Amino acid sequence: MTQHIGIPRKLLAATITFAVAALPALADFIPLPVKWSQPIGFDASGLIIGKDRLSDHTAFGATGQGIVRADDFICNIPLPIVAVRWWGSYIGEGPANGLAPRPKTGPAAVGPFDISFHFSTANGNPAVAHPFSLPLDPPLYLTTVHAQEEFVGVDQAGDFVYRYDAFLPTPFQQQGTQTNPLEYFLDIDKPTRENWGWHESPFGGLDFPAVAPGHFGPWTSDPPHDLAFELMVVPEPSSAALAGLSAVLFLGWVRGRRQIRR
Repeated sequence: MTQHIGIPRKLLAATITFAVAALPALADFIPLPVKWSQPIGFDASGLIIGKDRLSDHTAFGATGQGIVRADDFICNIPLPIVAVRWWGSYIGEGPANGLAPRPKTGPAAVGPFDISFHFSTANGNPAVAHPFSLPLDPPLYLTTVHAQEEFVGVDQAGDFVYRYDAFLPTPFQQQGTQTNPLEYFLDIDKPTRENWGWHESPFGGLDFPAVAPGHFGPWTSDPPHDLAFELMVVPEPSSAALAGLSAVLFLGWVRGRRQIRR
């Protein structure tokens, strides 16, 4: 697991130029620096490693409750998170069922997805043992987003896997520093009763994922797998630059969505 920080000013300037001059291209991918990367992986045969874990707080399974899943990340540089990328499947949809992958969508076309961020119970509490820390309630940030959905391959369980990209309506302000790193949990679910699952990642974090019937818990540890996601930031010289660039990127994404819908 890596944190990708330290983007040179020249690269930042190039990113801003790209955002202004090539807005329609944002329909394909959110081109922002990745602060935390915990992606999917592929086996030697080209299949995506692992399977998907149901995450939908409106889907009532064997427990009679909904299911929301969360996984952890570390912040040691407090750049605001402005976008999220993750991977998942509609469990049971795959080539063995005679189905074709769902077509690539425009930006902000699929959803809703609920996303929230939580502090970890381990922050400031040495009595909490890793890898079993949990999200702390209530959430620090809870929002609903719509995402782009793009097919990326078939997993070892035989399901089609999709990549999702979405901007947050407002940035999530992290608080960790180099001298005082903090652990957070991110949870994602698709409350549409479509049997949607968050895909596993072979790249683990500090702690195991957690599971709860809703975004407000109660949470329990969910070993041994990890979940696939990336967090994106804009390394900026000032908050004004962040606000301006985020607005430009978001407007470009919306513009791409409108063009595709025509």
